[in-house]
Amino acid sequence: MNIIAITLLLIVFVTGIYVIMTFPSCGCKKKEGFSSQECPDLLVQKNDRLLLYFTNQPKEEGKNPLPFFSLDDYINYLDIQRNKGVKCPVLYLRQENDAQGKDIYRMRPSPFELQGGLPSSSDILPKDHEIVKYLDASRDNGPYNQNNYPGFDPQNMFVGMYTDLDQVHDSTQVATKSDNAMDANWGGVDHTNTMIETGKYEENTITRPVLSTPKTSFYPSIPSNFENPIDVL
Repeated sequence: MNIIAITLLLIVFVTGIYVIMTFPSCGCKKKEGFSSQECPDLLVQKNDRLLLYFTNQPKEEGKNPLPFFSLDDYINYLDIQRNKGVKCPVLYLRQENDAQGKDIYRMRPSPFELQGGLPSSSDILPKDHEIVKYLDASRDNGPYNQNNYPGFDPQNMFVGMYTDLDQVHDSTQVATKSDNAMDANWGGVDHTNTMIETGKYEENTITRPVLSTPKTSFYPSIPSNFENPIDVL
């Protein structure tokens, strides 16, 4: 019995080795999202020109790499591929100059996102974050220093906190066009001047203080070198 069992085990072992050596490919389908020879996997930008490479295929002029002379051409190519159900992961390299003035290729997330791996907008702060009251000794000494701009914060006491001053800054980014030149959606010089002329910031106008208001009277019958006052009522 032992000889029969050992013989069967040897037959199974030899058969397994034969199958592995003869059929190295199992014909399994590749997982979705993995690159293949039909997928481009490298996008290189040189100045305004985009080159899409199939690194698993030999180079062929006009086909590998595929040239795109504008970003719109590449977007149109992506739309066509996605309509066909083709979605290939692509490594994006952009030609740039380093501190020594040499040409280097730097990896970026995509041609549409050049923030060095970081998204253009950050969701670090939650939408319902707590607003911290900005404490400032230079303007919190009532009744003096009222309605002044915040002073300098040399100790960085409010780093990482969402203060009421941050709330004022973010409020100007809600509109389509902002009056604030520091916002990304600034409407421009003409837009800001128009808002000022409409009186939107009239309460922020700074005028020369009147230190005294002497009580005087005007008598038209008395000769004077000054013109008569204009009655605006």
